[in-house]
Amino acid sequence: MARRCTASINLNAIKKNYLYAKSLSPNAKAIAIVKANAYGHGAIKVASHLEDCADCYGVACIEEAVELRNSGIDKTPILLMEGIFEVSELKLIEKYNLIVTVCNSKQLQWLLDNKFNESVDVFVKYDSGMGRLGFQGEEFINAINLLEESEKIGQITLMTHFSSADDLNSTSTNEQISNFDKTLYAKKYSTSLANSAGIMSWSESHREYTRPGIMLYGSSPFPEKTFLNKLTPAMTLSSVLISIKSFKVGQSIGYGCRYICKQDTLIGVVAIGYADGYPRSAEDGTPVYINGVKSKIAGRVSMDMITIDLTGVPNPQIGDCVELFGENLSIDEVAEHCSTISYEIFTKITNRVYKSYV
Repeated sequence: MARRCTASINLNAIKKNYLYAKSLSPNAKAIAIVKANAYGHGAIKVASHLEDCADCYGVACIEEAVELRNSGIDKTPILLMEGIFEVSELKLIEKYNLIVTVCNSKQLQWLLDNKFNESVDVFVKYDSGMGRLGFQGEEFINAINLLEESEKIGQITLMTHFSSADDLNSTSTNEQISNFDKTLYAKKYSTSLANSAGIMSWSESHREYTRPGIMLYGSSPFPEKTFLNKLTPAMTLSSVLISIKSFKVGQSIGYGCRYICKQDTLIGVVAIGYADGYPRSAEDGTPVYINGVKSKIAGRVSMDMITIDLTGVPNPQIGDCVELFGENLSIDEVAEHCSTISYEIFTKITNRVYKSYV
């Protein structure tokens, strides 16, 4: 590996965060969300490491589920959280023993018309106020009635998703819980309401199943930093200094001459850029960590490089490790400076970044 741009992933940290999620709702089963390649952390690696404790895995689509099954994960249940996209996928649902979510009338009809050899477990999604997937009102009740009548449907679980659980001052979450509980069947079946934010702060949403996602990877779903010390960062993204130069006051750095030195400044170039998944939107002052101290970005992120202010950094040398986020620098802090969220940064790390597992 010549270009030392690395994402070091601590699988034990992910397990620790999963067990922490379970401790917050000890009577519930926790569906470990490993969609989008486990938020960029490597779905097969993560799921394999959690296999001795995970109650279930959650993925977005059939391809993600099949990948896990083909890797040898053959016992732990897997939930397709968006359901199927075409009727041919039903053969794979049965072949790989998957749990399927039903979100709309088309999926429902495909499911009811199919001649399964064995019963299939389903999650039925209710739109309690998110405004995305899920049945509304009478459609929800009708869907449950039809599934109840089918001999090929096994366990039925009801599910909804929160729009604003990460906002502790919003009334939306309590309203969604109330809307869900008012449905005819909410107390008859097992239910799943809580995502990471729900698990961490809305105990009334802790039902039979929870769905820890971003918290598994050591990032808080909340803008407040209160919860960060409860979670262990799982990914540390780092690279190295490849150049050090001195610039005079008034000189500019990088594309567009965006950064102007306010004093004589030592500038370092780091081998990472937006082609590696580092956000191009990072503003001047976005923190990095080098030689035991925080430094900051000075100038635009380019395809392969960033420039950082080395003022106050002890004895910087070419080859020094620069942490972009992780063990010593919260990804949530970095995301705030990039006008984005940790979810996006994690999932945009590209294949050019070498992944190592510890």
